[in-house]
Amino acid sequence: MDRRKLRKAWDTLRLMPMPAIESDRLVDLHNDLTHYDMMIAHEVTEFINGEPVNLRHLVVDTELEDGMRSFRPQAPQEVECRREMLKYKRQIDAVVRELRKLCMDDRNLDAL
Repeated sequence: MDRRKLRKAWDTLRLMPMPAIESDRLVDLHNDLTHYDMMIAHEVTEFINGEPVNLRHLVVDTELEDGMRSFRPQAPQEVECRREMLKYKRQIDAVVRELRKLCMDDRNLDAL
């Protein structure tokens, strides 16, 4: 089982700063992004500790991305903040995809 991709995606995410909120209009999206980040961080921690991972939580949050894309910035700071939030979310998505692959491989090996 190759865990290097997961480790790289996870390390990259942990090195990225959580984007700062640049306006009150972005608070809800930022809160949703924070919740997504915390939920996935919990699942990665469970995986690292050898605990079972809840595959229902390992889903790329397309609704969050849709919300970020449909947000219409009114100031340059909001444009930059939204861009940084999308970048951060995509890195979480990379972690989700790699962890999901590893978990699915583990389940396939267990079935043999």
